[in-house]
Amino acid sequence: MKNKRTVLLIALQMLLSIAAIDSRAETKSPVGAKPAETASDQQTTTDSKEVAADEKSGKASAKPVATVFPAVTVKASEEVVGNVAKRSITATKTDTPIIEIPQSISVVTRKEMDMRSVQNMTEALRYVPGVTVDQFGFEGRGFEYLQLRGFNGLNTANFRDGLSNSAVGFFSQFITDTYGLERVDVLRGPSSVMFGRGDAGGIINRVTKRPTAAPIREIEFQYGNFDRKRIAADLGVANKEGTIMFRLVTTALDSDTQVRFPNTGGDRAGMERFYIAPSVTFRPSAATTITLMGEILNNRSGASPFYISALDGSRTNVLQSDPRFSRYAANQASFSYQLEHHFNDIFTVRQNFRYAQQRGRFQDLFMTGFNTPDQPTLADRDAYATNERLNQIVLDTHLQARFNTGPVSHTALLGADWNQTNLALKYFQGYTSGFVPPSIDILNPIYSMMIPRPDVMGMNLNQRIDQLGFYIQDQLRYKENWLLTLSGRFDRIHSKDRDFLYGGLLKNNDSAFTGRAGLTYLFSNGIAPYFSYSQSFLPQPGVNGDGKPFDPTRGSQFEAGIKYQPVNGKSLYTAAFFDLTKTNVLTRDPMDETGFRLMQTGEVRSRGVELEARTELLHGLNAIGSFTYQDVDNLRDTDFKGKMPVQVPNTMASGWLDYSLGALGVDWLRGFGLGGGVRYVGRVWDDQANTSSTPSFTLFDATLRYERGPMLFSITSSNIFNNQYISSTFFGRHYLGTERTVIGTLTFRF
Repeated sequence: MKNKRTVLLIALQMLLSIAAIDSRAETKSPVGAKPAETASDQQTTTDSKEVAADEKSGKASAKPVATVFPAVTVKASEEVVGNVAKRSITATKTDTPIIEIPQSISVVTRKEMDMRSVQNMTEALRYVPGVTVDQFGFEGRGFEYLQLRGFNGLNTANFRDGLSNSAVGFFSQFITDTYGLERVDVLRGPSSVMFGRGDAGGIINRVTKRPTAAPIREIEFQYGNFDRKRIAADLGVANKEGTIMFRLVTTALDSDTQVRFPNTGGDRAGMERFYIAPSVTFRPSAATTITLMGEILNNRSGASPFYISALDGSRTNVLQSDPRFSRYAANQASFSYQLEHHFNDIFTVRQNFRYAQQRGRFQDLFMTGFNTPDQPTLADRDAYATNERLNQIVLDTHLQARFNTGPVSHTALLGADWNQTNLALKYFQGYTSGFVPPSIDILNPIYSMMIPRPDVMGMNLNQRIDQLGFYIQDQLRYKENWLLTLSGRFDRIHSKDRDFLYGGLLKNNDSAFTGRAGLTYLFSNGIAPYFSYSQSFLPQPGVNGDGKPFDPTRGSQFEAGIKYQPVNGKSLYTAAFFDLTKTNVLTRDPMDETGFRLMQTGEVRSRGVELEARTELLHGLNAIGSFTYQDVDNLRDTDFKGKMPVQVPNTMASGWLDYSLGALGVDWLRGFGLGGGVRYVGRVWDDQANTSSTPSFTLFDATLRYERGPMLFSITSSNIFNNQYISSTFFGRHYLGTERTVIGTLTFRF
């Protein structure tokens, strides 16, 4: 019955969209002229309010025709100026100026990613306030470790084109290739009212490159230290009328990493990746836009970057993995579509869909302890392996209405979304033959031993989660100055966990109401103070001591801030003060001697301030600056009340300056540009009792570029002074930070 209801829901939503298109068939207007450069940073076609009419031909019609919407022709320059994005659809699912959004949001534009030669997701977020990246140090396997306002966002914050991409297994989770992105929107604070289940810290929405009316022809060659080699291409075409547009983005990467095995003559953990993403946009009429997108990503990487600590806790240069055994292999693919149709100047319907899957085979070694007191340098290891299959289907349909009631104008939204994730996991640890992986001597490690893949199954699980949500929102504007945003949502979640190895079956049903209310006042000089309250919820796996499933965690936040965007300027300044509380947090049961049983009495509070500036200081001189102070405390934990969670820094700061030397007016300097940045991350606690900590660190980045005609050459270096730092020390391991990287990129645009 559940499957039937699911099929009926999809069919009903698709029929609504098809009906919307069919309703325009009789009054279908000719498609307008080929539009100007489309704002490729938009996540969907912009709303009718921003569409410029270009079909006023003056010809009479035999029938009364409703208002006709032309092809979308928003100029990119109106949406992004330098490194400053002016609008976003992430926070409200409507095209809204950032200054009018009553919540903290930062946008990393495509120009900024190119300027800093961003290679992965965590690099893209290095200069964003409120975000901690790489808390487990250098990561060469593709995992995107990050925190938002002190809360883990490794998987829960993963969104793609406004749809959840948050599905996870033992190792499997969806990976992002940043060359395929147009922008990254970081929405901080609880955001379940628009997206359903999610953690308290917020979401990170990755916006995919999609077809544009302007032709795109770019080929890129890249080489860097650690023998990094990458080739990439971004190609796009459109027909003369602008009714069909196509784009193809692809990359191929082959690289070693800084993870080096001692006593091997230089063996390193490598990484290989292939990515291809075709997309096509159809405009069958001026009121309808359909975009189809596909993606394939194959990722191969070597050992985990985890180093064994000596008995006294000191760091060694000995890896617990083995270059011949450790493998991380994932193949992922997705298909998605985005449909938008304008009924008239009031109603617009949108539907977004994505099916994504990943197949993974992973195997590695982990340390189990030191052999005996008589052999304090001999570390025992065990091997594990997993076969994982991850599928996710997400469907979101909403109807938008723009109308007035007296002096108040409304942008109302009514929608429903469905999210289903399926995980199949087989976990192997141990050998039927009795084989035991060899120990490793931290004073004289020996690698490249023959270690077979484990064949004793320890877990054979299947997990399915179905979420159905209904949401409503109204953005009210009074006298062009007062803006009130009201949102509400109801979700129902059904989960089913089946254990094929031991025959267990656990079912659980959860439901949640979440809301958001925000008030903004717009001054005529570009200053906009705001205040908001928002909520989140996140289901948790497992059961308590009585065998009852854990309740979802709940997040609630009060935020007050001010945004300043000078009229007709090229800057955006923001300041946000927040008080965020997460309840129903799992903590260790003090009555359980094993230490494995959990109880749900925890409460964590995060309070702080975030400052951000994105501006053009002078002609050709652009700046990015951020500052974060966050005070994160356990409020009700039985053992660690008043203590700060591990790996969460109190203070972070960053700044980037970029200058185009052509602004000096000297002929031979035209085409040259240079940039530099500094990043500071404060100390973090290593244990829950806050008895030891990892010191703060400061890193410097730099870039130099030269552009002449269709050619652009750049050299970019991160951690240019090669500061040998530790990101954190946790679980008895030292997590080494990212060493100096130097990358040269040659780009041809023709």
